[in-house]
Amino acid sequence: MLMQDFRYALRQLGKAPGFTATVVAVLALGIGVNAAMFTVVNSVLLQPLRYRDAERIVQFNTVQDQRPAFPRVTGGDYLDVRAQSSSFEKIAYYDGGEMGVQLGDHAVFTTIQQVSVDFPQVFGVVPVAGRVFDEGSVARTALVTVPFARENYGGPRQAVGRTFNVEGKPYEIVGVLATAAAYPAKASVWLGMIPNPESLERTAYNYHAVGKLKPGVSLESAQAELAAISGRMAVANPASNQNKTIVVKPLRDQIVGRVRPVLLLLLASVGVVLLIVCVNVALLQLARATQQARQTAVRTALGATRFRIVRQVAAQAMVLAVAGCAAGVVLAVPAVKLLVRFAPQDLPRATDIHLDFLVVGVSFAASLLTILLASIAPAWQASRVDPAEALKQDTARGLASRHSTSVRNALVIAEIALTFTLTVGAALLVHMLVRLSTVDLGYATSNVLVVYAHAPAATEADAVAKTHTLENAVAQIRAIPGVERAAQVMGLPTGQYGSNGGYMVVGKGDPHDWTHMPEADFGLSGPGYFKTLDIPLVRGRDFDAHDQFTSPFVAIISQSLAQQSFKGEDPIGKRILCGLDSPNPMTIVGVVGDVRQDSPAELPGAALYMPLTQHPWHANEVEIVARTHVPPASLIDQVRGKMQSLDPSIATKFTTLDESVGESIATQRFRSGLLLGFALLALVLAALGVYGVMAYAVAQRRVDIGIRIALGAERQRIVQMILRGALRLALVGVVTGLVLSGLLVRTMQSLLAGVATSDVLSYAVATVVLLVVAALAAYIPARRAAAIDPIQALRSE
Repeated sequence: MLMQDFRYALRQLGKAPGFTATVVAVLALGIGVNAAMFTVVNSVLLQPLRYRDAERIVQFNTVQDQRPAFPRVTGGDYLDVRAQSSSFEKIAYYDGGEMGVQLGDHAVFTTIQQVSVDFPQVFGVVPVAGRVFDEGSVARTALVTVPFARENYGGPRQAVGRTFNVEGKPYEIVGVLATAAAYPAKASVWLGMIPNPESLERTAYNYHAVGKLKPGVSLESAQAELAAISGRMAVANPASNQNKTIVVKPLRDQIVGRVRPVLLLLLASVGVVLLIVCVNVALLQLARATQQARQTAVRTALGATRFRIVRQVAAQAMVLAVAGCAAGVVLAVPAVKLLVRFAPQDLPRATDIHLDFLVVGVSFAASLLTILLASIAPAWQASRVDPAEALKQDTARGLASRHSTSVRNALVIAEIALTFTLTVGAALLVHMLVRLSTVDLGYATSNVLVVYAHAPAATEADAVAKTHTLENAVAQIRAIPGVERAAQVMGLPTGQYGSNGGYMVVGKGDPHDWTHMPEADFGLSGPGYFKTLDIPLVRGRDFDAHDQFTSPFVAIISQSLAQQSFKGEDPIGKRILCGLDSPNPMTIVGVVGDVRQDSPAELPGAALYMPLTQHPWHANEVEIVARTHVPPASLIDQVRGKMQSLDPSIATKFTTLDESVGESIATQRFRSGLLLGFALLALVLAALGVYGVMAYAVAQRRVDIGIRIALGAERQRIVQMILRGALRLALVGVVTGLVLSGLLVRTMQSLLAGVATSDVLSYAVATVVLLVVAALAAYIPARRAAAIDPIQALRSE
């Protein structure tokens, strides 16, 4: 009997190719976008990390004075935890970033991590060639990834035993790791460090730390032990460790925690799209069930049971679900590739994103559930029709009851309400993106070439010499035709370099208590930097050639720092200290305008600028900025040639300031674009739903409309009547959507970066868009109704 049901289902669907194709296409859209989004969420948030015993790997964080957890530790705290804790199998520390690697006659930029000897053991990595670090020879040894080995040495085996330089120091490659074993994800070189950190200052959070829990040790028990250790450290070091606690977080949560809210929001959004798909399929099935009322009545009169009728409908649903799921998965493959391609570069675990059997299984379950929910109710309603009444109806019009009309209208209202909710969310995020694109950054971004330059320096004398080399490089870049101004900086807004920390005004505060000092961003700059970026000099002077390493130390502060620490005072001539690298007090010689340092989404904050030449240990890794009156990218080859001829050991890479700022809001752009795409898809589906209901209503009322026209009704009035019906449904849907959107925007509060969740413009845009879409979708059925020939309509009756 089941085989008969499936054969009957195939015959029935084959007789209605338009209905079948429409349902499969709608299902494919809904299942495809859901499968693609679930693939991303599953790969990033749910799948275990690709490390041995990954569930036991944790990252150490510092919590102090009830501030959010900070993913770093001090050297002194690290040593105390390692010495006193018994919950961990291994503990290791690391730190790094993008730096230059000197390879014979040239240098390359790559991501380097300096790690302690136990770092590979924490992650359980096994090299594809060579070995990992050992206690006796960890210093001046290195591990590299397979791609790094291939690009620079020809392959993993050829790389083992080779030597390169970093910061003027030689390192021997002892092992090559697979890319999947890399941590952090983009690292390609790991330099071995001594077991104990060099800096033991308990106010300098210079290190990241990871550990592997012992088998059988829970996260809670390890946290309780760390709380006890933190208490003992606070007693032993009250000035630095008061109200400080070391906490641990599972490594996967540490990696993906930042993007979890965004991905869950997007997953919920495609879930709403799937609900709209369900509503559309229900509308199609309801219309089909109504049109097949006579057929159902005949079968009921011949003895078919209600269960058999519903079961055959379920068989049709299964066939449609299989077809829709297959088409959806096919659609999901390119959709996943597009998602990965347009995802922000800092999306964690992007290389792990791929379709798997779990996604296919979930997609099929979603497809089957969608079609069943959309099919069973109409089938059950059709099976309850009185056969005698149904057989009296005209076959061209089917059977339309007041109840079925109410159900269709309710479904359309639900569809519009869900679409309105998505549209409001998309409008809020797009409004935020427009705001970020037009906000005053405090500096000018157009036509600025950015050159990342790392000049290796092993000693203080080397560092001082490299500052002069980079000054010469800036002078040569200024001489290139097309360059208006050029300068160098360590701490470019939205750039990869920079620092921050506490500072102290001489004569204010306790010079021995750095724990409760005000904080600021730290930047190092050369002469002409502020003018190059059009950052206004409000008071005083810029740095100049007299500000050398042997000269009295000076500083420039931002207006926010002046307001924060010198309210009502003239800051020029005051002295200030910071914990960057020198205990020397600095005389404030200037005040400049505020900038949005990390991204346009961040508010301007306090900033402290120092001359590069007076802080050489941080001055050999800089960004050179060149404002041009030609396209910046057109000068890259000339600048690269100048740098190479000046010093081939200097590693360089290039971008523009516009690109850098754009990358800083890539996550906002990604989520705004996706939610806008989902909203547009929902609008298309809602338009199809309104069109279908209005077209079906016109077909059902064909005779009624013909009589109206025959009695003298103007065709324009007929159009207005149909449009009023559609707009009435749309308005009820919008009002319902206002309630649902209130629930959505509460979850989006942290994602809107200055745009209020009650933004009137976004709600107005969503309302107008929905009403226009509903009117356009109803216009064709309305015109068709107005074109009815009353003679033919009455004759068909």
